[in-house]
Amino acid sequence: MMKIPEKRHQLAMKKLMASKVSCLYILTVVCWASALWYLSATRPSSSYVGRSSFSRIAVERKNFSFTNIRTRSLNPHNFNYLINEPNKCKQLSPFLVILVSTTHKEFDARQAIRETWGDENNFKGVQLVTLFLLGKNTDNVLNEMVEQESQIFHDIIVEDFLDSYHNLTLKTLMGLKWIANFCSTAKYVMKTDSDIFVNMDNLIYKLLKPNTKPRRRYFTGYVINGGPIRDIRSKWYMPRDLYPDNNYPPFCSGTGYVFSTDVAEAIYKTSLHTRMLHLEDVYVGLCLRKLGIHPFQNSGFNHWKVSYSLCRYRRLITVHQISPEEMQRIWNEMSSKKHLRC
Repeated sequence: MMKIPEKRHQLAMKKLMASKVSCLYILTVVCWASALWYLSATRPSSSYVGRSSFSRIAVERKNFSFTNIRTRSLNPHNFNYLINEPNKCKQLSPFLVILVSTTHKEFDARQAIRETWGDENNFKGVQLVTLFLLGKNTDNVLNEMVEQESQIFHDIIVEDFLDSYHNLTLKTLMGLKWIANFCSTAKYVMKTDSDIFVNMDNLIYKLLKPNTKPRRRYFTGYVINGGPIRDIRSKWYMPRDLYPDNNYPPFCSGTGYVFSTDVAEAIYKTSLHTRMLHLEDVYVGLCLRKLGIHPFQNSGFNHWKVSYSLCRYRRLITVHQISPEEMQRIWNEMSSKKHLRC
């Protein structure tokens, strides 16, 4: 007599299980159908846009999110000026702005540049502006010394990123941002380093030529075609995960390059959406490639040391690894012997 209820119980359980399976199946189908309907409703297709207020809202929200992703800055460069010269170009439109990358301890080098090729009053009728670019030092004494130097010469720009070799790219971008914001009426810009001697006569009169129409989308220097160095011991080591390609785009040696002012703002804006690299000159080359600007090779730019001779230096624009003492001596000799022929 106990077996009949047991069979009824088993039948009831089977029906219950079948009911649960059916419900699960139906729920699954409904979920998939809802998902497919939602995707089709939110896809930006002309066949769906405008069919209902819901689809319009979905499309607008999707486009809004996509726009945010596209325009979100990878490198916002949201550093603050610690020292600035915002009025440097307020009363003039310089023919050439020279941006010199330097460090806090290089006062002798800065002073040598001020007294030689970087003197803003060297060329009558040609307006020059010379600025020295620095970050923030960990030594407050050095920061205070640079502030005092700035109060005397008014030719220093500092932002609050750490001044280091790996932040050289930030230093150059700071200079480009400054040009775009405070000196966009200049004709040309030169970026160089504090151990570079510049033959300004060749740069101004033979290369840039003040009496000619200013170029646009112009970039020149010592062009390098190379690839990443994967040796971790190298000063120029580039990790594969940071830059996976085997070749760099053509770039100009960071020891000295010259460009038209419109390129300064273009590079800076492009950098906001370009993954940062610590190799400054390579990074500028990446931005140029994005802009479709090809740097021109100029044999006058040298990224190595050249032993001095009057005739040799008259043919050059830049020479690397020049000490402050050498800079003074070379400038004085070249200035006093302009009348001599080679």
